[in-house]
Amino acid sequence: MSTIDLPASQAENSSAAALHQLKELLKRDAAFAQALGATASTGAAVKLAAEHCIVVTPEALWRHRGTLVSGGLPTWRG
Repeated sequence: MSTIDLPASQAENSSAAALHQLKELLKRDAAFAQALGATASTGAAVKLAAEHCIVVTPEALWRHRGTLVSGGLPTWRG
């Protein structure tokens, strides 16, 4: 079931959980953080996250791009 098929509150919870997992992975895995920072698009970032068993939508990544890394710098140009 994709987040599109979920009620809004469940989709938000699912996105929040995925973003939390992503932030934790960024903190503990410098190679992953570097790879994520090198992605050129949210689509590429979603694929990289999926390779680490984190399912997140491009929209969720885009909305939170300034909060994924310390300092609040955007991950992708916008």
